[in-house]
Amino acid sequence: MIKTLLPFLLLALLLNCQDGPRAAFNEEFVRANPKNKLPFEKLVGEYILDEDSKSRYKITYNDTIKLTIKKDSTFIAENYLDYKTDSLQLKKLKGRLSYINNFKDSFMYLQPNDNNFIGGGGFEIFYRKKDSVIALYVYTPFIPATKENNMKYREGDYLRYIKIN
Repeated sequence: MIKTLLPFLLLALLLNCQDGPRAAFNEEFVRANPKNKLPFEKLVGEYILDEDSKSRYKITYNDTIKLTIKKDSTFIAENYLDYKTDSLQLKKLKGRLSYINNFKDSFMYLQPNDNNFIGGGGFEIFYRKKDSVIALYVYTPFIPATKENNMKYREGDYLRYIKIN
């Protein structure tokens, strides 16, 4: 009986495991290939937080949660999620971006110079498969439950911003 049940239990355990952040494995999106040239001008524009990210982070605010990247390497985050407090900030945050696309060495890097937005991490660049629209994934780090953060706990995950123009 145990020999028969053990393979099914192992299979069920393997199927329930996740190998990382939930949003990163959405089959509609594919990571930008660092071997292909991606000029900064293609990243310039407005991005809005998608509905999947809003539901996973329980964001019910009706105003748009927007990220704007400008030609001069600045960005503006409107109504952004504060990764330290896990709360929605209904204000604007301005900052500068660093971008490197060394496609010859397969290296792509897009990161805010200000650690207040995403805690020093960078943006992962993806494309939506059906129409090649750019999506930026913003990693939100793991938050352990402590008295300082009112016993909140969150696994590391991604917020996904989709380019609208």
